Amino acid sequence: MPLEMTVRDVMRPINQFATLQENEALSRASDLLIAALREHKPPCSLIVDTDESGFEVIKGFVTPYDIIFGFVRHFLRGAEKIGPIFWEGQLRTECRKAMQGPIGDIMQPIQIFIRHDEMLMEAIFLFKKYQVDVLPVVSAEDVIGMMLLNDVLYAIARISNKNMQDICFE
Repeated sequence: MPLEMTVRDVMRPINQFATLQENEALSRASDLLIAALREHKPPCSLIVDTDESGFEVIKGFVTPYDIIFGFVRHFLRGAEKIGPIFWEGQLRTECRKAMQGPIGDIMQPIQIFIRHDEMLMEAIFLFKKYQVDVLPVVSAEDVIGMMLLNDVLYAIARISNKNMQDICFE
């Protein structure tokens, strides 16, 4: 193992992630994330669009966290002011309504990225500073992969424990 791990050593190739349009229903993102978890794939879908020159660009991403907390944002804002009020059937009502809405309403826009040749410690710093659990990885101007916070945990375990040298980042 090299002295310092780089982002490239830990990132997941871009083709491991499902892609969606921001106008697709949130239920589609939920279905894809559940399928990814069942297949032991990364639980993150990329939100893409086509730019004026016809190239696909990544506008953001959606994770289980975004789905779970994104659709109740409006409710939680009110709860912060007057305290939470819950009623029977609320979750079902909120879920059904929210799942018809567009993914764009809850997606995380890309606010930061990291270069593939940066040290892993730089990625840890960015995860903490920006309070995100996914970082796009770039080479030149192209997104070539994504790094999830879970991937960093595996890397730390691998670095610190000789018995974990055979962990792979699948």
